[in-house]
Amino acid sequence: MIISPKQLLVGYITVAATLTGITAGMATFGVAQLDKATAIQCRTHDWPVKAHKIHMDWCADNGYVTK
Repeated sequence: MIISPKQLLVGYITVAATLTGITAGMATFGVAQLDKATAIQCRTHDWPVKAHKIHMDWCADNGYVTK
């Protein structure tokens, strides 16, 4: 079977668009999960005692509730 350059290009564009969509979906899901975990960490103060102030400042600066 011989594949024409046009068929090859269409196949490439289809694969590229599919992979782009999958990657975008995974990134969106990953960011949402990271944001959720960050909110929990800021709310529960889940960090080393030595780093308490810098974490509290970061949470406040970025709009996360700290209790």
